[in-house]
Amino acid sequence: MKSCRRLVQSIVLFFLIIAGASIAQAQNNSISGNVFDAQNRQPVSDLYVELLDRVGMTLGRTRVRGGGNFIFSRLPAGEYQVKVLTYGTNYQEAVQDVRLVSVPLGNGRYSTDIAYVDIYLKLDPRKVNTGSGDKTGVVFAQEVPDKARKLYKKGVRQLEDKKDEGLDSLKQAIEIFPTYYDALERLGNEYVMRKQYQEAASYLIKAIDVNKRSYSGFYALGIASYNLKNWQAAIEALREATTINPQSVNAQIFYGMVLRIDGQFEKAEK
Repeated sequence: MKSCRRLVQSIVLFFLIIAGASIAQAQNNSISGNVFDAQNRQPVSDLYVELLDRVGMTLGRTRVRGGGNFIFSRLPAGEYQVKVLTYGTNYQEAVQDVRLVSVPLGNGRYSTDIAYVDIYLKLDPRKVNTGSGDKTGVVFAQEVPDKARKLYKKGVRQLEDKKDEGLDSLKQAIEIFPTYYDALERLGNEYVMRKQYQEAASYLIKAIDVNKRSYSGFYALGIASYNLKNWQAAIEALREATTINPQSVNAQIFYGMVLRIDGQFEKAEK
């Protein structure tokens, strides 16, 4: 009887261990991103970002670093909201929906999902201009045809309202002005967020060809190339991103990851 009881306890313990390993593996997902000023496209730092569940309960909070970047790690699969808190600034609060998916691979293992989001903060005309964080960097300016500019602004508004027509508006702006950096960069980042990495890469390559100091362009291209398993392209893009913005933790992490995958272990460790 005792031996039978021990056998049952051993079986239960075995399955608890397996279940615990599965849960741990399923919690390796992460959400990372950057916070930008929507007007000048520069990183914004020293704000807090909250991670919310699908019903709006706060799961965690982190501070945006000097390069405008943040990260939430060890997350289970599910639907989340990333909320930028803008108290004490002249920005409007911003919320981005994110979904993480873990696919069972067998033997208690799950795939790892790495979600990347760009959050662009808009000025709130009702607030006093009390400062907006870090706006260091080179501002890229272009003379854009008025019709293309109107289509770009229309597309941005549509995308902010979760309307897919915004993609078409941005594409029409690019048809009018093929080297329209803001439209190319925004379209590329939008496709990265939608996990359509091949489309993203095509627009981001054009964007950084126009503006070779585009941190967000190089970083997003690195993420797209990483997900396409184009390690060399990812290494080159992320190297440029870390050169332009060496304080970006996200860029440094992804750069180290692809260097490790490529077997460049000493560089990856650095």
